[in-house]
Amino acid sequence: MSVSTSQLKKSYMDEHTKNLTDVILSSIQLLILIISAVWAYFRFRKEDPLRPRIEFDIDCKFFGPQGNSYLTSFIATANNKGNVEHRFTQIRLRVLGIKTGEPLTEFEKYPPMANFPQELMKEVNIVPAEFEYYFVRPGVKQAFHYVTQTPENIRFVIVRATFKYQETDELHTAEKVFEVKVTKNDKN
Repeated sequence: MSVSTSQLKKSYMDEHTKNLTDVILSSIQLLILIISAVWAYFRFRKEDPLRPRIEFDIDCKFFGPQGNSYLTSFIATANNKGNVEHRFTQIRLRVLGIKTGEPLTEFEKYPPMANFPQELMKEVNIVPAEFEYYFVRPGVKQAFHYVTQTPENIRFVIVRATFKYQETDELHTAEKVFEVKVTKNDKN
């Protein structure tokens, strides 16, 4: 059986085309794999699922007055939106106030920011030393309460709550202003 030149060329072309197609497809697969790996690396770096992600807020409720003070409940809320447990070794509260009838003034360092001249609480850690830490597991929203007194002659307070992430030592803050008045219709 003899093979003609045209059949040989056709067979060679088919074999050559097949090899070329295999090389092109393998190159495309390798390119897709490299692009996917680079995309996954940058997405992991940006989203880092093992990094804590805490949504942090502060609230304040007043009860009373009794004697010359209001019973004051500060509520720091941590909503763990990450995938790892977060431990709070410190949650610090600082409270400044403005007395009733006192004129509103600007804070000299940062005008036109309002000035709160009365220091009511200076950087108090609400995590008791005997507890060592509070924790919030992934997907959990946890409220931490701290109850103290506010003098009856204070009209407005500014509350600043802070904590540091353990891994990075980055400071996370929440700050709000509250009018000192009795909290009504509270279900908590």
